[in-house]
Amino acid sequence: MTKIMTIKSLSDLKSHRSLFVSRSLEENRFWLRIMMEHAFFLRLGFPTTATKLIRQARDFQDIFERQLERALRTPPEPKLVRQLNNDSIILTRRIADFKQRVLNDIVTCRIRGFNFPLLVDHIRREAQYFLQTLRNLNQGVVKPIRDEIIDENVFFLRIMAEHSKFIAHYLDPTERRLILQADQFGRKFDQLLVQAKNIEIPNRQTALNALETVQIATTQLRNFKRQATRLIEQCEIRSLIHPRLAAHVTREANKFLSIIERLEERVS
Repeated sequence: MTKIMTIKSLSDLKSHRSLFVSRSLEENRFWLRIMMEHAFFLRLGFPTTATKLIRQARDFQDIFERQLERALRTPPEPKLVRQLNNDSIILTRRIADFKQRVLNDIVTCRIRGFNFPLLVDHIRREAQYFLQTLRNLNQGVVKPIRDEIIDENVFFLRIMAEHSKFIAHYLDPTERRLILQADQFGRKFDQLLVQAKNIEIPNRQTALNALETVQIATTQLRNFKRQATRLIEQCEIRSLIHPRLAAHVTREANKFLSIIERLEERVS
């Protein structure tokens, strides 16, 4: 059950403001770039005849680039940060709705192209996650550590599993070794996801053990993505993977690792 952070003293107020500002700027600077790149990837995957969708995706790309620039310039003042959050919520709700419409059009065969339905649903869920993160920050919502561990793991383990499957499917069929590695990562994270959904966390040590297991697996996947990104940039891998997409999924693995570190600090 979530709870609203309560302020009991001036010290608590300053601490809350500092955390609100730092987390808000961190989340905006990470996820606004992710949203911008989502628009870019969608645009690349649309058929050339889908001129309206291509234009809309390009507009979203430009809008989120400007919002990211704003986030990078925003000073650490609570009022300005809250307004940044509010405006990011509005923009992210719009792109989430756009992704949902695109998904509906793909699964009903109104448009074709090279965007997997799962990929569009994947980036739609990431937009929803960003929205909820900003809403929680604005409202001062803090989840109990047990709930946060489960929720963050369930969300990001699914993301990591799907990244692995996308990599396997976007690689050229001749890249057998890399396809096998990506497929193995997909199965590994599917297993971790099942465990995360059913885990019991009766004490601090159990929580730390669970986080360590996920941290090790995510570090291994991050390193695989990092190596693949380098090879794709150097044109040493045959694939349909754009270098920006390779770097994109690597950053998301790093984001998950940073969240694991934050959860470990809360447990400790």
